[in-house]
Amino acid sequence: MNRTAIAALALVPLAALAAPAARAQDSQFGIRGLGTPGRWESVRARATGGAFTPFDAFSPLIEAGIADVRRVTAGVTGGTSWRSVEIGGTETSLRGSRFPTLVIAGPLSRRVTVAGGFATYLDKSFGVVTRSTDSLRGEPEAFTDEITSDGAVADLRLAVAARVHSRLALGVALHRLTGSTRVTAVRRFDDSASYRTSTARDDVAYGGFGGSASALLDLTPAVRLAGWVRSDTRLAADVRGRTTAEDDLPFAAGGGVGWRPGTKAVIAAAVAWRFWAGAGPDSYDTFTWSVGAELGSGTAPVRFGVRGGDLPFGPGGAAPTEFAVAAGVGRQFSSGRGRLDVGVERLERKGAGLTERVWTVLLGLTVRP
Repeated sequence: MNRTAIAALALVPLAALAAPAARAQDSQFGIRGLGTPGRWESVRARATGGAFTPFDAFSPLIEAGIADVRRVTAGVTGGTSWRSVEIGGTETSLRGSRFPTLVIAGPLSRRVTVAGGFATYLDKSFGVVTRSTDSLRGEPEAFTDEITSDGAVADLRLAVAARVHSRLALGVALHRLTGSTRVTAVRRFDDSASYRTSTARDDVAYGGFGGSASALLDLTPAVRLAGWVRSDTRLAADVRGRTTAEDDLPFAAGGGVGWRPGTKAVIAAAVAWRFWAGAGPDSYDTFTWSVGAELGSGTAPVRFGVRGGDLPFGPGGAAPTEFAVAAGVGRQFSSGRGRLDVGVERLERKGAGLTERVWTVLLGLTVRP
């Protein structure tokens, strides 16, 4: 690899360390569970509702796709969300920014390609304010509790893919789950003259491992199939060097079909199952789907798509639901050595008296030195 590629690879651990520290207000549906699952999608894939994710080498969901990367290439995704949360007739506005994915891939030989990078596995940034009353010295005393969590769990991935046949590519990957959150709890009494405000802080470190495998099959020059599976270990939570919790992580599987009806159109659909029900109370198995398209030339395509499905955590005895529409454009520059992708997504989530509406603007950059 040339010096530019080596420098790009050196950024992987630095970006991975930065990812969990990003400040954001994530989905309120993740508060009662392990967090909000991340989106393992590039801007190109997300602008199609996620339908292109199983076929996109720079979406860190599937490994087989990197077999088509013939030069060292890096892709990074960033996004800012404006979130409106409605519960009990009260509406709150929140904002958050993330850099959820980074993928660097390049060939080892004519048939074998390797890739590394990170993705957000669980977002764990939120703030909760509650009011209550307790009996102290025989008298009722009202107080306010404020609990905040800032951090995330990152998925560090090392993947290998091989084109074993002109129509078939296979891939495998090892995953290291790591990250931390800083949790702060503050109790303020209404009678501040008699009772002091109390504050407790802790840093929670997370760790786990996983493995995944995938395949891409070209049935015809116009039709491509994708399939993938993933299994993760338990997620360990450590406080001050002591393991305080170990939670089951899901087995997951999915697939997709892509169809190219002409030289300037690609249509795709994807589905995924994730078995979160073993992660604890108020956890559910989920099914998600997406359909999308990319139209126009490869130098300046237009993309759009829809997606829907379930969320893994939430009260009320049933999985919350979500539905989103997305669109975007791309633009190549420097004789194809770079690509800039822009996307926008409108998302709505509902469950147990809570509704979230989110606008997200996405920016992606892909560079081939």
